[in-house]
Amino acid sequence: MSTLYHYTSLQGLVGVITGKAIWASHCEFLNDSSEFRHALSFAKTVSSDIFMEDDYLEAFGWAVRDSLEHMVKHDIYVASFSENADLLSQWRGYCPQGAGVSIGFDQDLLSQFCDEHGFRLEKCIYDMEDQSKKIHDITNQCFELFPQPDLTRSDYDSLDSKKQVEFELSERVRTTEGDKSTKAKSATDWLCAQINECAPLIKHYGFHEESEWRIIVRNPSENIQYRISKSHIVPYLVLSIIKEKPDIIKEIYVGPNPDSSRCLKSIEQLLNGEGLFNVEKKVSSIPFNSW
Repeated sequence: MSTLYHYTSLQGLVGVITGKAIWASHCEFLNDSSEFRHALSFAKTVSSDIFMEDDYLEAFGWAVRDSLEHMVKHDIYVASFSENADLLSQWRGYCPQGAGVSIGFDQDLLSQFCDEHGFRLEKCIYDMEDQSKKIHDITNQCFELFPQPDLTRSDYDSLDSKKQVEFELSERVRTTEGDKSTKAKSATDWLCAQINECAPLIKHYGFHEESEWRIIVRNPSENIQYRISKSHIVPYLVLSIIKEKPDIIKEIYVGPNPDSSRCLKSIEQLLNGEGLFNVEKKVSSIPFNSW
């Protein structure tokens, strides 16, 4: 059994425990929303470039580029977790000074919850080669779904340049408005959906020590709520994880704190008051003083 950790404030902990839930916020309105836009841009660039120089597959390359250029972004909501229970960068980045905790969730029960609701629980991809491979794999699968050229590559190569151009134009017409257009659109629609799916998992390598996992919710149609941030409104979903899986919280770490023993006692009282008696409570081992 593995444990994934959600870093939050003491106020956030009270909300999680009393509400028996965590929040998944809309990607576009997170503090790092530029990360999601960058991931989409990266995926679109890699996919578009794969067949850029292959004239034989010009119709497919053009269809990919055009579909990604006009792709509609999904409404993506995420809740974040880390493999690391006690990480300085997480305390600094996601918790107020002297008042943070990391909540340890049973990964198997998280996966069960996601499966039951049609959500995804996946690890973020940090390595650029792995990211490129992911996009290449998606694009290659799209190619398998896309209508294939009427000529073999060897037959195409035997044509003179004029007839090659005529063939390329003919294939583009047939895949955009002719007899192959329905199958072609189905393939590129699938590609765009897959790009939308993987974009929330693409992160800069500089954050790899976070070892982040995300619950990803795509295009919810109901139960969207709103909270006020410093300068805007953030749409979010309430995921009733603890209500549905009462044993899902395994441990809670108190982050660097000026009075950790007192904080531990207060957390124990909160947990007992909500009937959560089997949660292990620990204190950060990091000698970090921010107060």
